Amino acid sequence: MNKISISSLLLTLTLGGLSAQAAPITVQTENGPLTLPQPAKRVIALEYSYLDTLEALGLTATGAALTTQGGDRGAPAYLKPLVTDVKPVGSRAQPNLETILTLKPDLILADALGQKAALPALGRIAPTAVYQNRRGSYDDVLAQVLDIGKLTGREARARQLLGEQAGLVAKATAFTKKNAPGLVVAVATEDSFTVHTTDSFIGSLLGKLGRRNLAQPQGGNTQYELGLEGLVALNPGTLVVLTGANEVSLTRKWAQSPLWRGLNAVNRGRVYEFDRDLWTRSRGPIALRRIFAQAIESGLLGDKAPARDYAFRP
Repeated sequence: MNKISISSLLLTLTLGGLSAQAAPITVQTENGPLTLPQPAKRVIALEYSYLDTLEALGLTATGAALTTQGGDRGAPAYLKPLVTDVKPVGSRAQPNLETILTLKPDLILADALGQKAALPALGRIAPTAVYQNRRGSYDDVLAQVLDIGKLTGREARARQLLGEQAGLVAKATAFTKKNAPGLVVAVATEDSFTVHTTDSFIGSLLGKLGRRNLAQPQGGNTQYELGLEGLVALNPGTLVVLTGANEVSLTRKWAQSPLWRGLNAVNRGRVYEFDRDLWTRSRGPIALRRIFAQAIESGLLGDKAPARDYAFRP
């Protein structure tokens, strides 16, 4: 083989190698387009939704917001066995910037609301994908699953997860009673009752499954606090209360009031109770499988009397 042929072969191999390299990846985030030169391998997840999504994609986060500073409750119970090898980097409310820096991430996944104050500093550490995750809808969260798949080189797997979600929606909707009374879904803590509207994650999901949500967004807020009188004004035929396992919720006190006892949902025996850590704080493909199953098993979709494990107990 002459020198020209050898040179031509080397040039062909070089060009072929360049064309085989991954092209830059660009996604749209709350802060505009974000471009990575190649798929991220060292990812920091600052919401449980992101951590859940990475696990569903077959990836282990390098670090995640897992601790309880700032009043956070820590990782939901279903996630804890899955993240034993993940380095804690503070909490969602108070991410530890020094720890994140030492882990040398090539991507940080952050929430536009939860980590708002830390976003400038996070962006100086590594490319940061910012989304409306906590206040986003079910469809918003699924779009984020696809983006995270793209950013980590797992787009094909992400599309499989979206296909799985479509199948779960179709299956669950078959259990939904048509023309069932409107519902209200809310997180009840020891001192607050926060309704999740039609545009919230869990509110929009229940709407997609055929249950009509009576709570509409207010002032652009997909979640807002409501008092007992406000709940009476809505007077839902179904009430979904989301509580923490180790909390005595405000609704326990309300249950002693004549106003509570006059609610349509109470008189119909359609007050359901679910774990708020799973139903509102997780927001990922793994959590969603459990949520779909509970929505069916509990009788909620079919407008049946709550199954024993999901009945509200004053």
